[in-house]
Amino acid sequence: MSDTPRELDTDAGHRWTPTGIALLVAVVAIIAMWVYILGPWRNREVPTTLEDLTYAERVEPVCAAAQARIEDLPPAATAASPQERAEVLDEANGIVAGLVADLHEIDPVGAADRQYVDQWMADWESYLQSRRDYASVLASGRDERFTVQAENGHPITQRMDGFADLNDMPSCFVPLDV
Repeated sequence: MSDTPRELDTDAGHRWTPTGIALLVAVVAIIAMWVYILGPWRNREVPTTLEDLTYAERVEPVCAAAQARIEDLPPAATAASPQERAEVLDEANGIVAGLVADLHEIDPVGAADRQYVDQWMADWESYLQSRRDYASVLASGRDERFTVQAENGHPITQRMDGFADLNDMPSCFVPLDV
């Protein structure tokens, strides 16, 4: 027997720490996400991209004309009072109401696009009502923040602008005059 103590084998294998496990789970989740995104089974069509490419060509000039008329109005920041701002907003709301009416007259060619256009138009109606409500608040002398309906924590204007963007209708973004 020897007098030297035996060295203990402390490297019995790798031990997983909670941090190591969390990192492994994160890496696996990221890999799974990319496999899904790049995988052949994923539907690559965005559901709000219209099949009718002529729809954008027909509505874009209508939206552009309305946006130009709104841009000709005095900016909200120049109003001396909430009541003065309400007067300008009422005028702009008349333009938006005309835009909404005109957009209702333009139908998509295919039936498959109807539900998306109908949702977009419902959002325009809700947006217009929010503008009218806000004009009433301003007319009463209260200078409050403008808000619109939200769904799933996001304002409907985000969905409206997303639809316009996906379908190449930049003039159909919501007006930024409020």
